[in-house]
Amino acid sequence: MDSQGQTTSLHRLQNVEKRIVKVLEFAVGVMDELASPIGPRKDVVQNHCLEFMQLIKVLVF
Repeated sequence: MDSQGQTTSLHRLQNVEKRIVKVLEFAVGVMDELASPIGPRKDVVQNHCLEFMQLIKVLVF
């Protein structure tokens, strides 16, 4: 693989890594909210889910 191909592959890998981190951040936010001693706040969980779905929509299309 030439230098240009390696650079392109590295950029793709970095983009995938960023997406994975973002998805995990959403998951942690929802899990933290669900584990809250006062119980989950519906609006917070709903907001996390909405942001997640918007991110997925952008990434897929």
